[in-house]
Amino acid sequence: MTGTEIKQYPIALHLTVKDVKKSISFYRDTLGFTLSESWPENDPKWCNLLLDKQSVMLGAPCSPEAAKEWGCTEAEIEILKRDTQNYSKNRPGVGVAIYLEVPDVDGYHDRVLSRGAKPLMAPKTQFYGLREFRIEDPDGYRLAFYTPVAMESCQSCSTPLKDAQPGQMYCQHCTDSGGKLKPFKEVFEGTVSGYFMAMQKMSRPEAEKAAKAHLSKMPAWKGKV
Repeated sequence: MTGTEIKQYPIALHLTVKDVKKSISFYRDTLGFTLSESWPENDPKWCNLLLDKQSVMLGAPCSPEAAKEWGCTEAEIEILKRDTQNYSKNRPGVGVAIYLEVPDVDGYHDRVLSRGAKPLMAPKTQFYGLREFRIEDPDGYRLAFYTPVAMESCQSCSTPLKDAQPGQMYCQHCTDSGGKLKPFKEVFEGTVSGYFMAMQKMSRPEAEKAAKAHLSKMPAWKGKV
């Protein structure tokens, strides 16, 4: 595959796997990917699988002999040799999490289950605006399939989010002009003066105590208050 072809995909990644055929079966038959290309066809050492224009390429560990046959330079062969040695000493996939978007994560999860897969978790709506579930492939690579969802309340101050966009986490009071979360001091002061003092008619000391207790429960500030 050329670099030009890879660029057409919003996400394009390459994973080294022990058994390309086995992995093709998992991604295609269990997860519903489409096999786009494979090489060589009879005994593939590399393949490209697509899910809604998201590309996951799989390749077998490459020996120096094979790399030389394919025209790799000495420098490239040394890199491949090192990678193959490291791959054989460690469990593939550890520490790797790959996020892939699907239109309906619950429906996709049900289809995956019906094909005999065993996800690590059921679909769950996370505080960061994604509803997701996770599964491991035959080599231990962790795949997180997700759908952006509209949150009901701000994950910084709990203000109801009206007309929130999918994936939106915070309200207008807790974000700056660029949509980024404001520093805690600014959110804290707004909560103290704008809500507890102005609306709940608390004194400053009471409002500060109440604001700290309230914000400490919010996902954005847990462990930071």
